[in-house]
Amino acid sequence: MDEDEVLSKITKLLEQGCTMLATHHDCGAPLFRCRGEVVCPVCSFADEPNSQARARPSGLSGAELEEKPKSDRAHLPEREEIDEELIAAIGNLRVSLLHRLREIAAVLEDEHDPDKLKKQLDCLEGLLRVLRSLQR
Repeated sequence: MDEDEVLSKITKLLEQGCTMLATHHDCGAPLFRCRGEVVCPVCSFADEPNSQARARPSGLSGAELEEKPKSDRAHLPEREEIDEELIAAIGNLRVSLLHRLREIAAVLEDEHDPDKLKKQLDCLEGLLRVLRSLQR
């Protein structure tokens, strides 16, 4: 299979929303995660002209990927895992910002110094701006 055919298959996988992994198959092609399966763009598809064949597990299935040593998997950032971690981090940040917002609002009621009051209001404004940006 020539390089143009390989690139064409890789392009089709990316268009279908598959995620390119940071590891390669024995044939040298990058592996992809498609619909929960790890596939090779070269080895996982039938060599039929104009084939719309679905991915079949390559020499490395999801189960086999799990059996690989953790050192091989540790450096493979999976998009789903990153998304889950990002969602959790944003949730933790939102909780921390709301906590700080409540603290400053409580102190604000008793503040009489105009300079300190302005600083607190500036902090509140910044906290609210970040909270709004997290909701988008």
